[in-house]
Amino acid sequence: MEKKISKTLKGIEEDIKNDDLGKARDRLHGLISTFPNELELRKKLGDIYFELKYPAMAGRYWYLEENKTPLMVHACIEFEKSMGNDINNIARALKYKGDIELLKGMELDPALLYKVKEKLVEEPDVPIEFKEDKLIILGCLSIIILIFIFALVGVYTFFKWIF
Repeated sequence: MEKKISKTLKGIEEDIKNDDLGKARDRLHGLISTFPNELELRKKLGDIYFELKYPAMAGRYWYLEENKTPLMVHACIEFEKSMGNDINNIARALKYKGDIELLKGMELDPALLYKVKEKLVEEPDVPIEFKEDKLIILGCLSIIILIFIFALVGVYTFFKWIF
């Protein structure tokens, strides 16, 4: 696993040296989805978005950074503004799928950032399985289709009987 990360990080560094930031960005997105607990990857992705002149997106990925520079803080503020300063929107946009225990130990200072951290730390909503509901919907659709078919057969038979 570490081998894969280091190999991909070398490729990312090469992409950055070759000024192919889009490819580096895409590789980092893949790494983050594969290794969500590696917060350093989020920082690197924020750096790339900042170089691409997207400060709000940079702030999105720098948001969980513990030691922010003034530049990072400004980008995080831009990100908050782009989300309407709504805690739910910010937490949803962060798309943090990693271990929640990592966030509990972090010391994040601004008030809004603290509230977002608390929102992220909350237990995720467990999706309700709708297996029974799907069967009911499938049954109702089957009955409607059968009624439609019988109606067509009845109309056909009626016209055949008359003519």
